[in-house]
Amino acid sequence: MRSLALGAAILCGAACIPFEPYWWIQDPRVLGLRMTVVEPGGYSTLLHVPPGQQRATPLPLDTVELERFVATPEGVAVEPPIWLACDSPSCFDRFYAEGYYLADCPQPLPFYLPWACRLGEGERVRVGFGGAYTLPLAMDSGRDTVLTIMAIGSRSPDVSSETCLERYAGTPHEGLQDCLIARDVFVPGPLWAVLPFAPELAMLPPEFLEQAPDTHPDITGFRVSRELGTTRIEALAMPGDTVEMAPGEKVTVLPLFLAGREQSFIVLIDPDADGPIPPEAQEQAEFVEIDAQITALVDQFEKPDQSLSLYNFNAEISWVVPDHPEPATLYVQARDSRAGRGFAVLHFDPS
Repeated sequence: MRSLALGAAILCGAACIPFEPYWWIQDPRVLGLRMTVVEPGGYSTLLHVPPGQQRATPLPLDTVELERFVATPEGVAVEPPIWLACDSPSCFDRFYAEGYYLADCPQPLPFYLPWACRLGEGERVRVGFGGAYTLPLAMDSGRDTVLTIMAIGSRSPDVSSETCLERYAGTPHEGLQDCLIARDVFVPGPLWAVLPFAPELAMLPPEFLEQAPDTHPDITGFRVSRELGTTRIEALAMPGDTVEMAPGEKVTVLPLFLAGREQSFIVLIDPDADGPIPPEAQEQAEFVEIDAQITALVDQFEKPDQSLSLYNFNAEISWVVPDHPEPATLYVQARDSRAGRGFAVLHFDPS
């Protein structure tokens, strides 16, 4: 997708409304939530996590870290959010509509949470999960097991996150323009690892058991090039680094990932459910979408087209530095077609 930012004065007179592209960060915004297994529990012993990668889906007895990623203009800080948990996307509104008190979540956290509860406060919180008895398997419950997580915070220094939580509890919701609210659904797994001694396990093909679990497409670095006329400067940068830029340069940033950014995985297709035909193993592959936003107004900003991400097209992000550049932060997101999420920032300083 190509976006072109031009000065409004060039295109129209003073009465024209300036064009403000969505990738230009002028106010705090939530980029996403992520769950990462940081302390594997006993059910994870059969899993093969590739070196240097982080598992994105939890099992009973795991400890996970929940993270909120927020993009802010230069020099702006936001208050840490309050975290809530429930088992379905609609249960938060139903909970408040029925007038229940929001209590702290039980610890360890069960996978089945019919009523909303409060996990804690902070940009990152750690949560330990209960045993397998808290996990209603899809085959028993008739529906997929999910855990819905919500992070409610403030975008204004005049409004606290606690106030935003109170406003969200009201009916109708009012005053939420001062708040940052994010919600996502997390699915536990792989569920076959929960019952390692089940008879069905011996019937699974070896390649199914040996496959890597779902991991995050972490951004490990950036390849940065700066072009002006016939001069080209290339460099490698780590997430959080600061790179120089000069007026008139074309800056191109390529996010770098560990090998296996787009994972292959195996699913079992059972054509006749409990019939005599055995399940068939089919290999599938993830795709990763790359998105990017920046805190300064630049010229000719281009990011990867999400529709092309299906076909592994180049993930380059580029722009032209204006004549009077300001310090800028580039926020990059990577989201795979399963539970994997990657976030990274790169700072730019006018030279």
